[in-house]
Amino acid sequence: MVDDVNEGIENALNVIVSTTGCSGNMKKELKTTIFDTVNNLGKLIAKLIDTNENNARKTIELETQVANTKEKRQIGRSRAQNYIAEPSSEPEGKKHGQTLNKVARLSGGRHKLYLEVVVGRTTQKVYKITVTSRENQKEETIKEMMKSQINLAEIKVGIESIKTLRDGRVQIETGSIQEAETLENTITDKLGNKKEKHIQRPRKPRLKIINTPQEIFTDNIEGTLMAQNPEIGTGKGEIILKFTYETKRLTRNIVIEVSAKTRKKLLDDKVKIGWINCSIEDYLFATTCFRCSRFNHRMKDCRGTEPFLLCADNHNLKECKAEPTEYKCINCQSYNHHSRNTKIIVHHSSLDRNCPSMKDIIEKYKKNTEY
Repeated sequence: MVDDVNEGIENALNVIVSTTGCSGNMKKELKTTIFDTVNNLGKLIAKLIDTNENNARKTIELETQVANTKEKRQIGRSRAQNYIAEPSSEPEGKKHGQTLNKVARLSGGRHKLYLEVVVGRTTQKVYKITVTSRENQKEETIKEMMKSQINLAEIKVGIESIKTLRDGRVQIETGSIQEAETLENTITDKLGNKKEKHIQRPRKPRLKIINTPQEIFTDNIEGTLMAQNPEIGTGKGEIILKFTYETKRLTRNIVIEVSAKTRKKLLDDKVKIGWINCSIEDYLFATTCFRCSRFNHRMKDCRGTEPFLLCADNHNLKECKAEPTEYKCINCQSYNHHSRNTKIIVHHSSLDRNCPSMKDIIEKYKKNTEY
């Protein structure tokens, strides 16, 4: 915008100069006066532009200082108000009435929003195909064979990524099930039965029915929902009971597995169960080991030793004397260790519902769920 204005002014002055120079009836003294005036105007305009640019830079510096001050105050409040909480799927974490949406930090000092930190870091669905050689070929060999014999543009397939796994498989990610199936069929045609292929289809969504009556038998929860809520219109076998659990307030929640279509119907409104209208939410839970505090395995399968639930130190939870302001998350520390570009706040317990690492796991769960 500034460059356009500057160019427009220069063009206008050039027109005045050229018109004056072409005029044969104008006195020489008058032409000299016009040329000098135009020259002075050019200098004044250049000076004005420089002044505006300096003022703009100072404004940006002041705004940056104000933003940094506010964010430092926010960090101080966050650390002081930190507390242990069970993992949750709440859409936006709140602590004591305060939203904690800024959790990540660049090396330069600016905090980033969580959604800017978690890679990929959208809920775009991916469909994975794994390919293994039945002739004990190495994964790199399989990868090169596919690249040399399959023309993706020809079969109209675009892939999100291709990588080798430690167990000897090659994993390919596509953005749709149609692309995954087309690629799987092409691999069979081009490479024959010497390669074992498998499409990892998205898992079915899980929902939790909140505060269900204790007198309701869970064995036939599908029948109860269909009988009392005929407007849902689900068929038999579309609602599968997974488990029930009690909350800290001694209320009972039921977790069910449904299809994407049924999920949408159930989330539209409350459902009637017994004498109560119950709310339904997505059940999004990061599996956490309560021995080592890391994700995607349970305590019985853990190879770790001591828990790191609060302060990330290697000692038993009963022996931990850390104050809330001294908490450190072992998962976020691990993230910072392996990340070169972004750093996230570690001053919270590993069970904090606002933990960036936990949210990252839940985002990955969403990507692999059939919504």
